[in-house]
Amino acid sequence: MDMNTKQLKKNAFRVTKHRGITASRIRVPGGHLNAKFLSMIQNIAETYGNGTVHITSRQGFEVPGIAYEDMPKVNELLQPIIEGLDINQQNPGEGYNASGTRNVTACIGNNVCPYGCYNTSAFAKRIEKAIFPNDLHFKIALTGCHNDCAKVRMHDFGIIGMTEPQYDKDRCVNCGACVKKCLKKSLRLSRL
Repeated sequence: MDMNTKQLKKNAFRVTKHRGITASRIRVPGGHLNAKFLSMIQNIAETYGNGTVHITSRQGFEVPGIAYEDMPKVNELLQPIIEGLDINQQNPGEGYNASGTRNVTACIGNNVCPYGCYNTSAFAKRIEKAIFPNDLHFKIALTGCHNDCAKVRMHDFGIIGMTEPQYDKDRCVNCGACVKKCLKKSLRLSRL
């Protein structure tokens, strides 16, 4: 076969077990995107892939079943998604510049979760702008609170959102619940 697999991987396509067939990885920093991009991903899957889409553990999408010769056409269709998600790109229209640094993942954060201490998706996008493209295989995850829904401890770099409790005498009813909760968390964290 006349295919440079290193270049294929660098362009965020995957070598598959089927000769001449690849899969396209689509970055979604922070796991949050406008719904209009879903129909674009569907179009790529139905036109050039095998009609399926895999949601990856890194909160991106993978479109399998793409013929090697269709990669330039797929890159053209990826362009509005890459631009819409504000992914760094050196050569517009030619797809991704690297696949080494994995998609920055994030829990839903304080946009939805009542425990989230910060906007994890927005921070993931800021980190993405600073680190991508890069050929190093590096995994980053962000979680908004101590529940660690994004499993940041399992990554190369992770951030867990926390807050320092603040006493508000006007809201205090002297129930002692905050003291009990704080002691319980301290005990649980000390066991880790």
